[in-house]
Amino acid sequence: MEEGAGEQSQKNEAQVAAKHAELTAYVTEHQDAIERKERVLLFVDECFLHWGDVCGYSWAKRNERATRDVVNTQARQPFYGALDALTGEMHLMSYPVAQTDNTTDFLVELRLRYPDAKLTICWDNARWHKGKEMERFLAEVNGALSPEDWPITCINVAPHDPTQNPIEEVWRQGKAAIQKLRLVATKFQEVIDAFEQGLERHIFDFPNRQRYGRLQMI
Repeated sequence: MEEGAGEQSQKNEAQVAAKHAELTAYVTEHQDAIERKERVLLFVDECFLHWGDVCGYSWAKRNERATRDVVNTQARQPFYGALDALTGEMHLMSYPVAQTDNTTDFLVELRLRYPDAKLTICWDNARWHKGKEMERFLAEVNGALSPEDWPITCINVAPHDPTQNPIEEVWRQGKAAIQKLRLVATKFQEVIDAFEQGLERHIFDFPNRQRYGRLQMI
C-alpha cells in the first residue's frame, strides 16, 4: 500500500534488515521450485488511483491566466496488484474498496491464474491482510497440509517501509504514464481505463524486482 513520508519516518531499520534477510533466505530455499514455476512468488499491494494523479503542468502565455475544468477531484479507484517475481508479469484487478473480502477474492483470482502452483504472497501489514477473516480463509484453503504444501503462504514485510515491496515501482510507473492524459482526459473513467490497460498482464523488469534473490526462468 502506498505510504507517505510519515510512514517512512516510523520504520525500524533493524526490523527492515531482519525481514530482508528472512525473505532472501526464503527465496534461496525455494529458488528451484520458483524457477520451475511449482511455486510462484508474488509481491502484492493495493494502489489508490485518484483523479488528481493525472495532473501535471500546463503551459500558457505569460501574463495570461490559464484555466482548466476539474471534475470531482476526490474520485478514487482502488486496485489490487500482484507482481510475479520470476516473470515480471503484473496482475491487476479493481475493487470498490480495499477490505478483507476483496483481498480474499483477489487471492482466489490469483489461484485461478496459477492453478498448478503454490503461491507465496509477500505484502505489507494492512489491516485487510490479516485478522480473523483472513485467518479463516487461509485455514480453509490450506487445510491440514504441512506449511511447505500450503496452496497459499503469506509473508509480511516490516512495517512502515513500502520500498521493501518491488510492486511499488510498478505503481510509480503506472501513475507516471497516465500523466500524459492531463490535457485530454475529461472523465475519471478514462484515467482508470488507461491505468489498467498499461499494467494488466504487462511485463515489468527493473533491478528491484529481484531484490530478494536472482531468479532465472528454466
